[in-house]
Amino acid sequence: MTTCIRRKHRWTPENARQYTSRLGRVVYAKGAWFGLLGYKTLVLPVHERGLATWLFHVAHLGPFQRPYNAMIAVERKATNLRNQLGEQILFNELV
Repeated sequence: MTTCIRRKHRWTPENARQYTSRLGRVVYAKGAWFGLLGYKTLVLPVHERGLATWLFHVAHLGPFQRPYNAMIAVERKATNLRNQLGEQILFNELV
């Protein structure tokens, strides 16, 4: 059985306007908080002999009034993508 890891321990403040985690970033810009989630999806080849490739995506989430709300949005988006794509998704360390 696992224990709950608090959001405070999952997100590290880089400075007053930016937080990072292993999933993405939360930044303060244009008077609001935004979440950035970088991930790669596996693109299967069209032909049998082709190689599968990874396609990079960035999800821009927001604007939010508080950094906490942006953190929740990044974590929910990552969970939804992981549930939809399974093993065909990789999350970047940082965007």
